Amino acid sequence: MRMLSIVSVLLCLLFQTKVHAAKPGQGIRGQVVWKAGNQMPSPDRPPSQAKGVRREVWIYELTRQDQVTSDEGFYGHFRTKRIRKVVTDSRGRFSAALPPGRYSVFTKEPKGLWANITDGDSNLYPVTVEKGKWTEIRFEINYAAAF
Repeated sequence: MRMLSIVSVLLCLLFQTKVHAAKPGQGIRGQVVWKAGNQMPSPDRPPSQAKGVRREVWIYELTRQDQVTSDEGFYGHFRTKRIRKVVTDSRGRFSAALPPGRYSVFTKEPKGLWANITDGDSNLYPVTVEKGKWTEIRFEINYAAAF
């Protein structure tokens, strides 16, 4: 009987640790990765793996393509408001606490802000944040890659 109560206490402590390990609140978190070079499938070599990189991640109000200027896939002159700017760690990991809503995510690159995903309404890299939830993304920077 004593062994059973020790196990129960240990399980409770383990469960509490996992609950407290989760970051409270809501927002966007994930990893920014870099992919470059020839990505064409080949039997001679596997495609190169994307690797995490340090970047500034700029988060704007949900932004459509007609609310920015575009030059070779890089964006500038936004008519929407920037909400947050965070910097990834050396492995590309980041998190940004945000209120519930819809946002557009970009990385800061030498030629401007980069995003390579749009939805059916021309929104640039749209991400939805729900109350009490963290939205996970994998943001791939691939403008230097050939597919």
